[in-house]
Amino acid sequence: MIKSLPIEENPREKALANGIESLSNVELFALILRTGYKEESVLQLAQRLLKEMGGISQLGYMSYADLTAIKGIKQAKAIEILSLIEIAKRLKEVPSRTILQSPADIYRYIKDELMFLKQEHFVVLCLDNKNCVIKKKTLFIGSVNMSIVTPREIFREAVQVSSAKIALVHNHPSGDCHPSHEDIYITKQLMELGEMMTIEIIDHVIIGWNQYYSLVAQRLFKDKQ
Repeated sequence: MIKSLPIEENPREKALANGIESLSNVELFALILRTGYKEESVLQLAQRLLKEMGGISQLGYMSYADLTAIKGIKQAKAIEILSLIEIAKRLKEVPSRTILQSPADIYRYIKDELMFLKQEHFVVLCLDNKNCVIKKKTLFIGSVNMSIVTPREIFREAVQVSSAKIALVHNHPSGDCHPSHEDIYITKQLMELGEMMTIEIIDHVIIGWNQYYSLVAQRLFKDKQ
């Protein structure tokens, strides 16, 4: 078993000390396999597995029958390896991150999710320096006011993912996207806090029925332009 290996040969300890990226292909496979068998240690089994496969580049072509034909790979280990292969395939299918360069981009990105809701939903979009969406989180449900929309929770989301910028979005169930005095006040307060925290709020977009309102585009904060 991996835990019985000397520390200097233990891929788990190496990963904890130096990061998972420091592991070789053999060591990564040893972590997946977890145990060897009576004739080989887990590292020896991982090394032979890679050799008989023809290298890690051939992993995606392995079937259950191919894997169980390898000495030391039984049903459980074969399924674990196939699970790894399937996860890798699904990761390739994940679309590239969305870039939000304008209020219209924000509207198109989230309108189908918010437009017809019966309650107000307040969403924060965490972005990187290139305005790519890192994370989307609905933080509050109900009337948008300062007692509900707490800056601490908004900026905590940004800090957790090292976000350089955020966009704020909420819907108006009435369908009218024009901002209330409360919307304007909240946005001004949050933008001032964002400046203090060096987290830029690129916009606050209000979603109505087939329409949107950008508080920044409408220059409600001329001193911020």
